[in-house]
Amino acid sequence: MGINLKNIRLLLTSAALILLGTAAIAAPVEISYQGAGTSTSLKTMTNGSVNAGLSAITVDGTNSLAVNTSNSTMAGTWSATANSYTDVRNGAGKYNRGRNGSEKYAKAGYLFSLLDNSESLSDTAAKFNALVNYVIWDIMGSVPELKDRREKKLVKALKKRADRNKRFDWSTTMEVYTSNDRGTTREFFAVLPPIATPIPSALFLFGSMALGLFGIVTRKQAAST
Repeated sequence: MGINLKNIRLLLTSAALILLGTAAIAAPVEISYQGAGTSTSLKTMTNGSVNAGLSAITVDGTNSLAVNTSNSTMAGTWSATANSYTDVRNGAGKYNRGRNGSEKYAKAGYLFSLLDNSESLSDTAAKFNALVNYVIWDIMGSVPELKDRREKKLVKALKKRADRNKRFDWSTTMEVYTSNDRGTTREFFAVLPPIATPIPSALFLFGSMALGLFGIVTRKQAAST
């Protein structure tokens, strides 16, 4: 019984679509707050002080660093959906409302790219990270007024730079994690890559097998003619 090249092609095409479909499904991940990381406090006019900057979290047990998108506690463990740059461009994300909703994420993504992700920071670098996080809060919602005049000037300059980057591509620097918990509005921006993605390797192996199989089929057909 001969090998039907048409059936082999249909089989390989179906398998490829299954793999690609699996890669497109966004499975929930578990976010767990681990500690303050390199974040630090900022003095405000009314709230005493607020903590801002990169905090230590785990994403499905893998260590990462993240900033909160609002002036609220990061403590706890919660289920979230990982939203990529493409997902946000297509409408995903807590703050993605209105015609230009993704512009907020573009400006925040630009600011996120300015953060120092080192494991330990000087006081100056930690303060800079905190002010960047503060401006992200401002872009996404509201913030308490800062007390220090020099910090206010830096915040103003950062906001101007962010406004000039409404189309910034943050796809290689940041992942957006939006809470799935009912009644919870938390969202984090985390450093890439927080978790491994084996699907591209699987597709590479599949492609190699497909080429090999087509080679075998072609040789057998040539031998039978």
